[in-house]
Amino acid sequence: MSPELPLSALDPSELRELRETVRDAASESGYPEAVRALEGSDTGLDADLWRLLAEEIGLAGVGLPEEAGGLGGLAEVIAVAEELGATLAPVPFVSSTVLAGQILAACGEAAAPYLERILGGEIAGPALTDSRGLWDPDSISVSLSGGTASGSVRFVPFGTSAAFFVVAVTTDDGHQVAVVEAVDAEVTPLASLDFSRPSTTVTFDGAPATVLTTGSAGRTALDHGVDLALIATGADALGGTQACFDMTLEYIKVRTQFNREIGSFQAVKHRMADALMQVEMARSGLERITWSPSENLDADASVIKAWAADSYNAVAAEAIQLHGGIGFTWEHDAHLYFRRARYDAAFLGDSAVHRERLAQALGW
Repeated sequence: MSPELPLSALDPSELRELRETVRDAASESGYPEAVRALEGSDTGLDADLWRLLAEEIGLAGVGLPEEAGGLGGLAEVIAVAEELGATLAPVPFVSSTVLAGQILAACGEAAAPYLERILGGEIAGPALTDSRGLWDPDSISVSLSGGTASGSVRFVPFGTSAAFFVVAVTTDDGHQVAVVEAVDAEVTPLASLDFSRPSTTVTFDGAPATVLTTGSAGRTALDHGVDLALIATGADALGGTQACFDMTLEYIKVRTQFNREIGSFQAVKHRMADALMQVEMARSGLERITWSPSENLDADASVIKAWAADSYNAVAAEAIQLHGGIGFTWEHDAHLYFRRARYDAAFLGDSAVHRERLAQALGW
């Protein structure tokens, strides 16, 4: 049975302070502008920023079990993911702490040594998606035999920086969770539209593997981790959506045509009103999940992933359009957010995939 993530460990003022701390750390490190320097990087990681966030501020343990040294619950996970998304910080919080960490947290005592490593700042690579980048239990590509793992997994985030991989494997006992050390895997970088979200193909060729689950526990742990990662990705998308809206609002107040600020034009007002609707609907969905999640976590996760991803794509595209000529240049930050929007939309399945998943979860 997967662990029940607490809603929050902080009061509202402490949660605001956490948000401010995360945003200030990323902003003072130069983000979002510094994302440009990652173009062509195999790691796509700001190791210094991750060290600061993970080890000194303690973000590597957000949402993980308190007995393992973790901190907080769902509200903290969403708050941190949103602030990192607003600044486009190139760190593996969603993939390592949330996705891999929550899978491990659901694996029981056997996973304790690996949770400690995540809490210490090591990066865990979640290797569980199929060739389309989706979590589909029927398409697991790694098999386990005689204590060794064989197979290849595409779209593993931050794979070149991972110390170990949390792997979905097929065994005679069903779908299970295994851990493979990075030194026993072959990692091949993939081209990524978003410089700050690197992807890799990870190949296991008879790699020694430690199996952490038995029976139905493996599938339960994997589903639990994926659901929490979908919600965190929705929060990342909300942070970026709000940033796109804010930068566009400031621009239309100062950009003039025909001796008037373009924000005074009725057509621009309508477009900004539509954009604000996208922001607020995504925020409302996340706030409901934060404070009163339903019993169907998989349904909640798919709703917020589909809505937030679509909202991010729409508002990021609108930001480019309303910024006019400057919005189409490499020098403007709008295209960096557009890249993240496309990555968030594809990660663990696009909105069409999750609308179908929602229908199945609700028995429609």
